[in-house]
Amino acid sequence: MKSAVMSILLSGLLAAAGQDVKVKVRAALYDRDLNLKPVPHLTIKLVPAGSEAQPITIQTNFDGIAEAELPSGKYRVVTDSPIELFDKAYRWELDADLSRPDNTLELSNDNAKATPLAAGRDAHVDELAYHFKRVKDAVVTVWTEQASFDGFVVDPAGLVLTVQGPLEGAAWMAVQLDDRRRLPAVLAASDKQHDVAVIRINPSAVGQITSVQLSTDPDALVEGERVFTIENPGKEKDKKLVTGVLSKADLQELVSDVKTSDVGGPLFNSSGSAVGLIQRSGENFRIRPIALATETLAEAKQQLASSPAPPSRLLPSIPTDQFPAESLSDLGRNRWEKDVYSLKLGDFDIEFVTPVARYETDSERYEQQMRAYNRSKGRMSPPAQPEHKYDAVLLIYALPKTKMPFWENMAQSMGTYNRGPTILRYKTGFLRMQLLCGEKEIEPILPGRGVVGGGESPYVVVPEESSAGRYLYANDAVSPQCGKVTLQVFSTKDPEHPVAKDLDEKVVTRLWQDFEPYRKLQAPPSSVAAPQ
Repeated sequence: MKSAVMSILLSGLLAAAGQDVKVKVRAALYDRDLNLKPVPHLTIKLVPAGSEAQPITIQTNFDGIAEAELPSGKYRVVTDSPIELFDKAYRWELDADLSRPDNTLELSNDNAKATPLAAGRDAHVDELAYHFKRVKDAVVTVWTEQASFDGFVVDPAGLVLTVQGPLEGAAWMAVQLDDRRRLPAVLAASDKQHDVAVIRINPSAVGQITSVQLSTDPDALVEGERVFTIENPGKEKDKKLVTGVLSKADLQELVSDVKTSDVGGPLFNSSGSAVGLIQRSGENFRIRPIALATETLAEAKQQLASSPAPPSRLLPSIPTDQFPAESLSDLGRNRWEKDVYSLKLGDFDIEFVTPVARYETDSERYEQQMRAYNRSKGRMSPPAQPEHKYDAVLLIYALPKTKMPFWENMAQSMGTYNRGPTILRYKTGFLRMQLLCGEKEIEPILPGRGVVGGGESPYVVVPEESSAGRYLYANDAVSPQCGKVTLQVFSTKDPEHPVAKDLDEKVVTRLWQDFEPYRKLQAPPSSVAAPQ
C-alpha cells in the first residue's frame, strides 16, 4: 500500500517538475436528438501559459480523439476553425491544467463557444453539407500525360484511391491537392479486373492532408439512404456537393440517382464515409462498392513500409490568376509574326503558344467568321466574340509530320480512276520532350501526350493514328538569361536519340517578352522613400 502511494506521489512530483505527461483530447458534439458525433480532423493548439514556448498542435482522428505527450503545466486550448452542426458553429477556447501523469480533456457542446450561423437567422445546415465540408479536401485531381480525373485520399500517409483504366501505360503521374499544391505520384497497387488503383504521394512537403474514412460493407447501406458525391471541376470553380438517394446496394454495384461527373471520385453515405468508387461503363458512369478495392488497398499499405516514398517536392502548377487581357492587343497587333512561333524539327512541326499567340489566332478566326456571317446575309448565326481569357503559361506542341506513300496512292488512283482521296501516313509518333535552359532541364507543368489523326474526308484519308506532344511550361521557362535554350524531341521511331535544336535568339526574346505584363503584375510594389 505504501509503495503504491509513494508511486503516485513520485509521479505527481515528476509532473510538477516539468516532466512530459500524457494528454488525451476527445472532441464530440451532440445533435438535437442527443446523438453524439465525433469531430474528426479538428486542429487543436495547446499554448503554454506564461511561457514563450511555441504552441503544440495536434489533430483528432476519425473517432474525434487526439493524443500527445507534452511538458506538464497550464495551457490555453484553442481551435482554429469552427465546426458547424445544424444551426450553430462551434469553437473552443479554454484553459486546462495538464499536470497529472495522464490527462483527459473533453471538448463538447458544454464548453464550446457557439454562434448561430447565417448572421443569427434560424438557419438549418443539412447534415450532408456538414460532412461535405469535412471531406471535400480529400477529393483530389489525378494527372497523367494523357488525362486528368478524380481520386480521393484514403490514408494520411499518402495513399489515393482512384480508377485503374486511365493509369494504364502512364509514365508520369501527379496528384493535385488544390490550386497551388501538386505532388509527384507513383502506382502502389492496381486491379484491372475491378478497375481500381491506389497511387502514392509523399505529403511531407505539404504537411498533414485530409483523408476519408472507408466503409467496405455494402450491406450496411439502407435503401432510401441519402448519399452524396463531390463535383471537382478544377481550378476555376470550387468543389460542389451533389446529393442523391440510394436505391440499391450489393457486392457488385451501388445504384443511386446522384449525378456523377467524372471517374475516380467517391460516393459517401449519410455518415460521411466513402462507400463507392465512380467508374466508367461504356458511355455511362457506374458506382462500384469500396469492398471491391479491399485487396488492392491492403497491397498498397504494405508498399508504404517496403517501398521508398515518391519525391517530397511540389510540382509547378498553372497560375491561379490569368494573363491581363487588356495587354494583349498592344503586344500582338503591331508586331505579330507567325513564323517566330513555329519551327520544323526532324519529323515534327513545333508550335509555341503564348497568350499573345492565342489572342492573335482567336482574333483572326473571329474576323474570318464575321466575314462569312456578313456574306451569309443573316442565313447563319453570328459568331461568339472570344473572351480572351488565357492562362499565363507557355504551351509547346510537337505534331508529327505526314508523308504521302507513292505506291499506295498510285494503287488508290488506279482503283478509283483518280477520284479517290489522297492517303497520308504519319512519319513517326511523339514520345517525350525536353526543354533545356543552358544545361538544366526545365520541369514542365504538364508533359502532355495525346492521340492525333485517324479519319477520312472526301479528299484525304489518314488510316492510322499517331501521338503528339502538348507540354505546358511556366511563363518564365524560356528566358534570355538561359544563354542557350535547347528543345529536344524523342520519337517512337528512335526513342534513344532525340532531334534537337537551339532556339533562335529572336524566338527566345519574343517568348520572354510576351509574358512581361504578367510578370509586372506579380512583382512586389517598389518601396517609396518617406519624405524628408
